[in-house]
Amino acid sequence: MKTIRKIRIIGLLIFRGCLTAKAQPYQPITFEKYLLEVAGNNLEYLSEKYNVRMAEAKIAIQRMFPDPELTFETTEDDFNLELGYTLEMGKRRSRVGLAQSEAELERLALDWFFQELRAEAAEAFLEAVLQRQMLEVKRQSYEYMARLAEYDSLRYTLGEISKIDARQTSLEAATLLTEVYEQEGEYRAAVVLLNQYMGNDSGVLFDPQGDWANVDKKYELGYLIGFGMEHRVDLVAAHKSVDMALQNMRLVRAERRPDVDVMVGYERDWSGFLPKQRDMLKAGITIPLKFSNFNKGTVRQARYFIDQNEAHARHLELQVQTEISQAYFRYEALGKQVDLFDSGLLEEAEALLEGMTFRYKGGEIDILELLIAQRTHNEVREQHLETMKEYASSVIELQKSAGIWEIRF
Repeated sequence: MKTIRKIRIIGLLIFRGCLTAKAQPYQPITFEKYLLEVAGNNLEYLSEKYNVRMAEAKIAIQRMFPDPELTFETTEDDFNLELGYTLEMGKRRSRVGLAQSEAELERLALDWFFQELRAEAAEAFLEAVLQRQMLEVKRQSYEYMARLAEYDSLRYTLGEISKIDARQTSLEAATLLTEVYEQEGEYRAAVVLLNQYMGNDSGVLFDPQGDWANVDKKYELGYLIGFGMEHRVDLVAAHKSVDMALQNMRLVRAERRPDVDVMVGYERDWSGFLPKQRDMLKAGITIPLKFSNFNKGTVRQARYFIDQNEAHARHLELQVQTEISQAYFRYEALGKQVDLFDSGLLEEAEALLEGMTFRYKGGEIDILELLIAQRTHNEVREQHLETMKEYASSVIELQKSAGIWEIRF
């Protein structure tokens, strides 16, 4: 009787533990709403936006004209007033053009940063959904074993099974409950990461909602490569870098032109034994002799910068093709795995467990055979969820590599 009482106490504690594990103060959030929060409130993304604003401010700075210079000199006999100004001979226009190219690059860099951020945030969302569904699998597995432990305690009371069998199911249920607690911790950790991407604190936890079936997409490799070559932001930025290098070359050539200083002035002189006032208007021009232009180092450096950016753009074109192809082949392989599960593998595992449970309750098999079937059933369900998540991740990676975004979840 003491053994029976212990078994029932264990079953009651497990049941209470299950109820505790179910209590979760989460707020549901959809995939679309989550990505809107990421775009609007992610602190790292907001910080990156300032790079664009600073680049735009630099354009305004480069549009400034040189300041004129006012010179005033006086002595006991005369005074001199001069106004000078520097003509930059096209340098301002070249500086503005370079600043505009740099600002455009910053905008493209911000777009690329957001695409990377969006893909990472979407991956975190999928991981949180996976951890929640894995928690549900483990909870259902525990509840199944808890019911079986309660059933076996009654069978032991009636003398239908041995004490060892009754104890085995109770201990198995307790073991599964520890897995439930462990998985709940994994789920909470995944949900907290969503708050970071949304720029929120951890005071409110969100329950991500979605359906793996919505992720299924059909793509052709040739179309993806062609689209990526035209629209992938980092490749567009690489070609824009060549334009920026050309603007830099124009500025270098403009900087080699001599600045022309012009001056107009007024001078009054009343020196001498019999002072006679004399007023003079004067003007002047200063042209430096640019002997330093015989040194072509800055021009060659600007030319090498252009060549470097052109080579980088060609390399990135090959890299984009490779990344799209690799992402496509992974997406294709995972799609075949998903089809395998959809062809009836889950139903087979469910039917196997139901059959083994029926045979166990009928006394045809022992508890170890049932536990093997139950664990196999759990493994198949968990592998299915992991495969669906990996397939969804491959769709995200494929779309990111091709420069498109049309995923629904």
